[in-house]
Amino acid sequence: MQAAFSLNSNELNINFVNSIKEMFQGKNIEIVITDGVDEKYEREKSILDATLNDYLQNGSKNFTVMSDEFWEDTEKRLIQRHRVS
Repeated sequence: MQAAFSLNSNELNINFVNSIKEMFQGKNIEIVITDGVDEKYEREKSILDATLNDYLQNGSKNFTVMSDEFWEDTEKRLIQRHRVS
């Protein structure tokens, strides 16, 4: 059995502890506490790792190269899109 809780440290009280004791009666449990920052870092790192691996396997196939030509084309598109008639 597994349970996950996300709460503010101010919400911790004896009722919370008692509810955990009731859920896992007589079982050995493991409690891991994080402040959420580590989880966010791991998610972002995972995304960056996947992006890097994609680049290493496929080169610039799935990426836009930000060359001078890219910026010139972007400028032209923006001017055309926002031109006042």
